[in-house]
Amino acid sequence: MNLRRLEFFNTLAQMGNVRKASEMLNISPPALSKSMKVLEEELEVKLWQRDGRRILLTDAGKRLLKRTPHLMEELRSLRESVHLAPKTTTHVRIATFEVFSTYFLSFLNRLKWESHHLEMHEVLPGELEKFVAQGDVDYGITYMPIPHPDLDFLKVTSIEMGVFTRKGSFTGIAQQELPFVVPISPLQGVPTRIRGLDGWPDDAYRRKVRHQVTLMESALELCRQGRAAGYFPVFIADEHNRRVRDKFQLERRRSPYPSRTCHADVFLVKRKSDEETEIAKQLAKALRTLNVKD
Repeated sequence: MNLRRLEFFNTLAQMGNVRKASEMLNISPPALSKSMKVLEEELEVKLWQRDGRRILLTDAGKRLLKRTPHLMEELRSLRESVHLAPKTTTHVRIATFEVFSTYFLSFLNRLKWESHHLEMHEVLPGELEKFVAQGDVDYGITYMPIPHPDLDFLKVTSIEMGVFTRKGSFTGIAQQELPFVVPISPLQGVPTRIRGLDGWPDDAYRRKVRHQVTLMESALELCRQGRAAGYFPVFIADEHNRRVRDKFQLERRRSPYPSRTCHADVFLVKRKSDEETEIAKQLAKALRTLNVKD
């Protein structure tokens, strides 16, 4: 039974006139008459009888009219249940460290995450791989991967790194003499030259360490105050500068090694036993936007 024809039937029964009902329904009188004829054929019963210019309901039509509101409600409910999938919340558990947990979240706004419940764990490299392998989280995000036999490390992008100071600070001071702020926590088990959580290649380049902090935000604050230089991903500095007033913005220092640009590969970490899901694809897509300028 067609919901639209029931609505036509209900309007025509109330108006008692094909022309007036068709005007209200915004269809032609012949179209309305044809629709009522089809309804009669579907029910195999006569619904209407004419009385001069008026059109009246038969007894069968009156019985149908009593049930029409209930029938229309049932058909609307049926249509919605068929066409509209029930809204469910997908829980997504991610392990990463502050570089991504603090600043990467703004990039998730580019995706459709209204139906997702995000659970973010801030852990160090090594702990991150353990969390993913044990099933405590679904995915890890890192640029300091530590190999694990049960994990896949999916390279999704490469981010540029740089040395940053507050605008106008340390003028004329060479990079090798800048007072750096660095993470307190050392790294172990990383198969690269990186020894610190900020990704500085200690075995390749010398720097003067003045301050040590636990949080990246503390390092950024020391840089904002003009007290230190920091080694950050370029996207972090760009995002930072969008959030602060001009006098607190950071500027990138000219490298003493202009022919060498430092990059860090970013990996999405998952268990080998898990198939790649749509969530993983969305996270990878968001990570690839880190070097895209708005």
